[in-house]
Amino acid sequence: MNIDAIVNVLANVVYLIERKKISVDRAFTLTCRRVKCSTKEFTREDIYTLAHAFINNYYLVKHVVSRIRGDNYSYRMLARAFLYLKLPELGYSVDSKLKKAIKRDLPNLEQVLSDIEEPWIRLSYPKWMYEKLSKVLSREELEMMLRAMNKRNIWIRVNTLRIDVDKAIRELEREEVYVEQDKYIPFLLRVVKSRKPVRNLRLFREGYIVIQDRASVLTVMALRPEPQMLIYDVAAAPGIKTSLIMQLTENRARIIAMDLSIRRLMNMKKLLKKYGVDMDRVHIVLTDSRTVAFSRQADAALVDAPCSSSGAIPKDPAIKILLRNDRIPQRMSLIQVELLRNALRYADIVVFATCSLFPEEGEEVVMKVQSMDSRHRLVDAAIPASRGYRTYPIWHIVNRTYPHIDNCEGFFISRFES
Repeated sequence: MNIDAIVNVLANVVYLIERKKISVDRAFTLTCRRVKCSTKEFTREDIYTLAHAFINNYYLVKHVVSRIRGDNYSYRMLARAFLYLKLPELGYSVDSKLKKAIKRDLPNLEQVLSDIEEPWIRLSYPKWMYEKLSKVLSREELEMMLRAMNKRNIWIRVNTLRIDVDKAIRELEREEVYVEQDKYIPFLLRVVKSRKPVRNLRLFREGYIVIQDRASVLTVMALRPEPQMLIYDVAAAPGIKTSLIMQLTENRARIIAMDLSIRRLMNMKKLLKKYGVDMDRVHIVLTDSRTVAFSRQADAALVDAPCSSSGAIPKDPAIKILLRNDRIPQRMSLIQVELLRNALRYADIVVFATCSLFPEEGEEVVMKVQSMDSRHRLVDAAIPASRGYRTYPIWHIVNRTYPHIDNCEGFFISRFES
């Protein structure tokens, strides 16, 4: 077994995440352009799975190693420690070379690991994140949620603009992908078992199915889009939610899709075409949605605001590393307030959502904006999701998705009506 090759890949991945502040997927792709990402025993997909698990457990491994070595360790040493601990769980034996390296560099590794009591270390999260969330959730509830976030539920949205649900399920089963249909959303499927990654399927490559988390779908459902509606999508790229609006209205809504990045908007245009969206009814605009002015009032606006992405950790555990300090939620909330306030100026119905676990990016944004806007009122979005944090007076009107309860990413979702 060529452990050194795998160690090299894992060390490169974490280096790129910390240096470039990018996702696990992006870091792995860049790494594989420079080094070989397969061995005789491990396919590229096997090593990707290891890289994902390494980043998921990075805080834990780093704490264990630092208790033995202080600050005297490298990314390669962290990768070796992870493989030594993880390979037996995956059914692989640890070769003698790796055992010798661990005995030499990290004596008593397993004992130090077993002695760890701090829950944020055991679950591999930043300490500040655990402490902040413990103010809105009980310790038991919080640990259940964080544990659930260390695993990913993959959801598939059947793109009914291109294929019907029953046919999609049959074709998935032919590819040995077994799914469970959502109780409330018939076109939404949870992957139960798959012979190969969904992203490698023809149905995905050709736009018949979309990998879209249930929480993301619920955000669009909260908007309740209808044919002929004029809808402002104020932070639209990469276009997954935009395409769902068009799917729900059978390509009969009219959307002004806005974003700050020309590159993201160009990619969005390609994606929407692949999904069968009528591009004559979608106008893509490069603008800052915090300050843009419109000559016409929209029926509805979707504000899926940029945020800490703390709720998306199941999809991208690199977010744990990128959430370096507790100032991030507050900094992002300033942008969110501006986006929501401007959307309320130009739309009768506004759905505000963030992929965040932090109340600063959810309940607190809504309460602040609510105090500034007398024309709109906060209403129940009427979606099959959990409620907000009970420490806030609006908890029973807004929605949250909790990974351990709703089997999806952690989102905050709210709806305003004039």
